[in-house]
Amino acid sequence: MTIFGHLDRRRFNALAGYSRHPKITLITKELDWFADPRERVLGMLCWDRIDDDYGWVMFGRDAVARFRAIKVNASYPTAEEAYSSLMVAMREAIDLPDEAFHQGDEEGEAVDFFEPTVDEERFHSSFKMLLKDPRYSPARELISNMMRFHEDVDGNFVQKFQTAGWDALLWELYLFATFTELGFVRQADAPTPDYVLQGILGSFAVEATSVNPSSSGPEKVPDEAEAFKQYLENYIPIRLSSALRNKLNHKPAYWEQPAAKNLPFCIAVQDFHLQGTMRFIVPAATEYVFGVRHWLEDGARKIERIKAHRYGKKRARSGFFNLEGAENVSAVIINPQGTVTKFNRLGKATGFGDARVKLLRSGMQRNDSNIENPYPTPFSEDVGPASTETWVEGMVVLHNPNARFPLDPALLPGAAHEFLQPDGSIMSMLPDFHPLFSSTHTAIDEG
Repeated sequence: MTIFGHLDRRRFNALAGYSRHPKITLITKELDWFADPRERVLGMLCWDRIDDDYGWVMFGRDAVARFRAIKVNASYPTAEEAYSSLMVAMREAIDLPDEAFHQGDEEGEAVDFFEPTVDEERFHSSFKMLLKDPRYSPARELISNMMRFHEDVDGNFVQKFQTAGWDALLWELYLFATFTELGFVRQADAPTPDYVLQGILGSFAVEATSVNPSSSGPEKVPDEAEAFKQYLENYIPIRLSSALRNKLNHKPAYWEQPAAKNLPFCIAVQDFHLQGTMRFIVPAATEYVFGVRHWLEDGARKIERIKAHRYGKKRARSGFFNLEGAENVSAVIINPQGTVTKFNRLGKATGFGDARVKLLRSGMQRNDSNIENPYPTPFSEDVGPASTETWVEGMVVLHNPNARFPLDPALLPGAAHEFLQPDGSIMSMLPDFHPLFSSTHTAIDEG
């Protein structure tokens, strides 16, 4: 007799959550999730908010390997009766062939990010690591399930993901996971901007971009204090300026596209110009887009309006939100945590990957709400089933004070939201936990 085990919500979401339409949560409340030992058939027990009765949904993989509903039943007076009925249906389903779960409306082949499309010597070094290193097997298995639901709008996502486009496309994949987690669906018939999102509380549009390596910039992060200060306060903002202005000046304008018209429009940017430089993006982007710099002097906070950033012969005007046309950009979205390491941590926490993989995360968290000690404090955790990290954790939303269509911060709960005030100060809306930065020690337990 087959025993159907419980799934926690995060594991179910990693397998099938991408098929959930957010509006269904207005009608039903999910109570429990189940799977056969091979996770070939999934089940969900739910409560009908309107009729005050119980039902279930059963899921199987369609012809392109996406988990979708294959059978639904409802109107049970008790949860126990609905559960018993679901178990019977799942026992019957596990004996069916794969084709029985196909739905007839699938197009094309199943998306596979890991099937080589180029010779191995062209693989990006990080993609090769993800593909072959057992320490990153949690991320690989997590992405293997997620990729089935990713729409390849351009038709060459997989090849770029395996080669020179790795960094930018991993950032897009991170955004896809985050917006899905927050209950948004992507408008499939809108090729630009990258994400036209619809949710219960509203809609908005996002265009993704990245700062990429340059042959004319520093070859490494400077070690000397003054050189690093100039690098952080000037070089990184100049690089961000180029990426953001390219999107601002794009023709036709993203915010004028039919699907995005009259919606808040955001640019989501990540920094990949050198290994690990995304950990500096929050202070650099905050200073650049708002055009202000804060520091402490003799215990007092000082505020300076920045006119320009200069680094050698490079120069960029500061204050992105003050540029002509920038009123059409509602916010700039960043997340220094949006890297392959986050995929690895969430994969491990959800039960994917080689069981021998051990992850120890440590870092500093914001502590602004503590009046007695409002300074960053350390944190650390062994990554596993008890971990509470989410996709949105670490996201920072820099709101444009001049926006034509302001972005409602309620659309992105769990992110830190920053608002420039007329006096140059910045008001922060923070979640209960927000990491300033973190690092993850990754190892294989050979014991």
